[in-house]
Amino acid sequence: EPISEEVHAKLVTLLEEHRRRGTGGLAIRSAAGALLFNALVLGGFWLLILFYRRESYAHLREMVFFGALFALVVLLTAVLATFFPGRPELVPIPFVAILMTMLYNGWIGVYAAVTLAILLDGQWALRESYVLFFGLVTGVAGAVGIRVVRRRRHLYLTIGVVAGAGILATVAVGLVQGWSTGTIVGSILLDVVIALASAALAMIVMPLAESATRITTDLTLLELSDLGRPLLRRLALEAPGTWAHSLAMASLCESACNIIGANGLLARVGCYYHDIGKLANPGHFMENQGTAPNPHDQMTPLESAKIIRSHVIDGIALAEAAVLPEVVKAFIPEHHGTTYITYFLSRARGSDPDGRVDPADFRYPGPRPQSAETAVAMLADSAE
Repeated sequence: EPISEEVHAKLVTLLEEHRRRGTGGLAIRSAAGALLFNALVLGGFWLLILFYRRESYAHLREMVFFGALFALVVLLTAVLATFFPGRPELVPIPFVAILMTMLYNGWIGVYAAVTLAILLDGQWALRESYVLFFGLVTGVAGAVGIRVVRRRRHLYLTIGVVAGAGILATVAVGLVQGWSTGTIVGSILLDVVIALASAALAMIVMPLAESATRITTDLTLLELSDLGRPLLRRLALEAPGTWAHSLAMASLCESACNIIGANGLLARVGCYYHDIGKLANPGHFMENQGTAPNPHDQMTPLESAKIIRSHVIDGIALAEAAVLPEVVKAFIPEHHGTTYITYFLSRARGSDPDGRVDPADFRYPGPRPQSAETAVAMLADSAE
């Protein structure tokens, strides 16, 4: 700005007053205030995680992921603000909202977007921009638009929602600020580019985020539901009766879980893999015998129970070899829980009138179901 004589005199007077008072204290107070501001804003997010996802505090990797993601957004914003000053549309908050919603849920995605919008708006280099407004509008749009991704077209919907929200924000700010038509059109083009880039970057980063947090998203479950995967193909070929049973269970569990508000997709995929341990001895299970002789007729009840129990241990071994996620692997032991193999327990008691049978030898190792999905699988397994 041009400096007039009057302004120059004021600046000289201000400089003399700073020299008289000293500026060291002012700098320290300013830095302390900035740190307190940032701590309060971020503290709200950590409290939300504490109240609504307390289990994340038990996993250091998740807490490190949150911190690294927020730091990445701050650094990206600093770079963009340096090369493209005065462009709040470029702040990558929609990317965070999309990523967090896919990893966790919409509530955490929205609150992450709100936290980052307030945090960035409070930094001195961005205080005169509309970072808060654009961040809130496009961040919430990203979290809402990505709630369900089961088909490729769902991703296009997300891009459209984020782009539409950005365009509306641009028109609103442009009208308030009196932007020219050319400026508004240029900002709208940036909104579309950011929507595309946010969705693309979230998809690229998602496998790394899943690996870092060990959270299984719907995208991974959809990949595991491919019936052509080697383990499922083996089950269909080597134990067709078990495979038919697994498909029937998957249909039952998915419908039931969707009705009660649990994860139907997880239930379906878990049922596909719940009996893979029967691949070790497929002929010892009734559904695979057909018209062949029953090998249990030539075995003691204890020997039979041992083979039946072993399909849980064998299944866990196969799941670990195939690197199945923990939430899917849990269906293998939990769909039986700690129930008894009642048929062979009754046979053992009938052949031993002295009552020397130990029921523990006829009991599955467990644990009992730890989630709604595995509890439904236990019920469906018995019913089917």
